[in-house]
Amino acid sequence: MPKFKVVIAYDGTDFFGWQKQTNVITVSSAIEKAFYHVFGQNISLIGSSRTDGGVHALGQVAVFRCDDLNIPNNIIQSAWNARLPGSIFIRELSEVDDDFHPCFNVLQKTYYYHLFLQRPLPFVARYGWQYKFINKIDLDQFYKTLQLYVGEHDFASFCKIEEEGKSTIRRIDSIEVEKLARFGAVRIIIKGPGFLHFQIRRMIGYALDVVRRPDLSINYLQGLLDNPDPKQILTKAEGCGLCLRKVVYK
Repeated sequence: MPKFKVVIAYDGTDFFGWQKQTNVITVSSAIEKAFYHVFGQNISLIGSSRTDGGVHALGQVAVFRCDDLNIPNNIIQSAWNARLPGSIFIRELSEVDDDFHPCFNVLQKTYYYHLFLQRPLPFVARYGWQYKFINKIDLDQFYKTLQLYVGEHDFASFCKIEEEGKSTIRRIDSIEVEKLARFGAVRIIIKGPGFLHFQIRRMIGYALDVVRRPDLSINYLQGLLDNPDPKQILTKAEGCGLCLRKVVYK
């Protein structure tokens, strides 16, 4: 039974995340349903990242197996896309070796986080977060604060602990900020080999809190990295601003 890799883009606004759940529509379940309607086969997608509800992707990577369709890959991709809702698009489809897994041998994942500095235009509003205190933020200080995360740290204070005993140590390769003047926004580009549940959203939210609140300081944030406290929860940035840009493999 052949194994296929797909690279998928989606607007996550109307979905309850990537992973299949009972009685709700998720990205993976919508894609699997479309495949069944076109080709008459049930498939099970395994994705590289379990994006949350409202989170978007330009380069989600997933694999699946199916019986040989005896159809060229470009025709499979085209027919599949024709059945998908407009918020999901399969960008690439290719057959891969049996030992390829989207979660293993990851060299680097790139995420974007879009933060609006003013009220957004209607056609981009769902792709960023309008933080209600943004006018009180010293943006230069915010950008400097984000650099604290670069390197290897224990991010137990910045994630949802889902499995007792699982390591919460992760490495951030780089964090860059681009100004998107035409949209009144900034794009925060975060790169690393892997991330924990809610990690990026809390990294963004905590940095905003530290810069805005007089009772907090950059030393407080450093303390959460040096001496993790999972019970200390500050602001979690909204999912609508987060986008999985791409996944690169070794």
